[in-house]
Amino acid sequence: MKMNKAIAPSNSIFRGVTVEAYYHDPQLGDYAGNPLLEALPPIWDEASAVRKMASRPIFNANERNLPTHLRLHCVQRIARAYFQPLSTHIELEQRISRLIRDGYIGRNPLEPNYAIRARNDAHDLIAYGESSLYPIVNPSSSGFAIVGISGIGKSSALVRVLSMYPQVIMHSKYKDRNLSLYQIVWMKMDCPQDGSIKGLCINFFQAIDQMLGTNYHKKHAGGRRSVDELLPIMAQIAAVHCVGVLIIDEIQNLSEAKSGGGLRMLNFFVQLVNTIGLPVVVVGTFKALPILDGEFRNARRGTGQGDLIWDRMKNDDEWDFFLQGLWKFQWTNNRAEFTDEIKETMYEESQGITDIAIKLFMLSQWRAIDTDKGCLTPAIIKSVAKDRLQLLQPALTALKSGDKSKIAKFGDVYASLSVMDYLDELEAKHKQEIRLEMIKSELGFDPNVQIIKQIANWLIDAGIEPAIANAAAEKTIQEHHQSQEDIDFNQLALKIALGNSKESTVSSSPKSTRKRNCGIRNGEDLREITSLGQAKKISGYESLKLAGYIKNPNEFLA
Repeated sequence: MKMNKAIAPSNSIFRGVTVEAYYHDPQLGDYAGNPLLEALPPIWDEASAVRKMASRPIFNANERNLPTHLRLHCVQRIARAYFQPLSTHIELEQRISRLIRDGYIGRNPLEPNYAIRARNDAHDLIAYGESSLYPIVNPSSSGFAIVGISGIGKSSALVRVLSMYPQVIMHSKYKDRNLSLYQIVWMKMDCPQDGSIKGLCINFFQAIDQMLGTNYHKKHAGGRRSVDELLPIMAQIAAVHCVGVLIIDEIQNLSEAKSGGGLRMLNFFVQLVNTIGLPVVVVGTFKALPILDGEFRNARRGTGQGDLIWDRMKNDDEWDFFLQGLWKFQWTNNRAEFTDEIKETMYEESQGITDIAIKLFMLSQWRAIDTDKGCLTPAIIKSVAKDRLQLLQPALTALKSGDKSKIAKFGDVYASLSVMDYLDELEAKHKQEIRLEMIKSELGFDPNVQIIKQIANWLIDAGIEPAIANAAAEKTIQEHHQSQEDIDFNQLALKIALGNSKESTVSSSPKSTRKRNCGIRNGEDLREITSLGQAKKISGYESLKLAGYIKNPNEFLA
């Protein structure tokens, strides 16, 4: 389909961020012929979505040589620019993509008298519960809730996903037809601190004015208009400006609303979904669960989207992947290697809450740089968590304990057993593993590189030539993946060392003998075997057993 470039309407004053409409092939037949849908970006596949969401701070290893005060500023880049897409982010992007398009199917501005009907129907349906002869409702449109621990990254992930869409699209002409229209693809607002419906309406008017240069706030927010008057006006404006999705963050603030206010606001959101086809997404902490268990949950039950329960990360492969991506950005004098001890310490002190993990990583770097410690260590991370995360310690301690009665005292980190009703753990875990492999592939991540490097370095330290050490490590890891058996890498490294010592004995030349005399003795020498084991803190008995010199007593009994 040929793309048509829209011209800005001359009679409008625009003060926000906007783009001119370009009409694309919508990829699906039921999306064709609707300029609201054809002006949207393509429907991204998972790999494309990952590439678009991923963000990395500027980094140059030479910056480690900069003065202390400059390196402290470099670390701040992590907070501004680091975003690692994970399985949950892919799920969120797909849901938002479906939600926006589904809501626009029943709203086509090319239909006769669309603007007038949108305005009248929205007002009548919200105010009186009835509509005109030509309803614009899309019965399949829906909304859902995102509930998770505070700091887990719900809001930042939403901002990242929404940034893949223009917020305002300016239409002028569609296929030789005049179309003067500002399309608001998405709106994200915070629920007022006091859970006030009037406060929400006023914030809505102000947000529209900032985007479009209108004067809705001045026109409708002044005087003594009641909530019953403001809600229909808000619905009218949302319908006329073709809002694609309305996202209300901090929904747990409804718990502070006056008697009945929280339920009334949720019912209004349901009306927006059911009457003018506007999808509504509410976002909050686990403190919001009791609020959402009423009418709003019942209204969403048949939508097919399902709520998104966003829990803290588990200490698994995805946590390892998240941390390794973060670990690349170090401005200390020396780069600290990513080890199992580092991984465990970071999880212990952040409990899998990504926002805390990122802040802890930054704070630890600042302390290491400021105190000239050279590099990050588990001890530095623990001391920073103790000193700088004092206000979080009670909640983190409760999470560490696993005691639900203790966790329940902290509403923002509470996860009741009923949450699991929303999830099929086995299916979710399988999907996470598939997506994680895809993400690693798209971002060029190879987990074996770190393991091979660690084993090869150990062998080199033990005196084996680098070429032999690297080849042996790569070969062994490859065989390990084929067998798919669990492996102790200390024992693995010792086996490689012993095996290569024996090979060196058989195929040694006078030149290699001189090298062996400098560092490696004969692999058949029992002293050599125990010495190699001691280097990795393996007892002499275990070393000789691994080398085949000690038999299992069961063999003799048999």
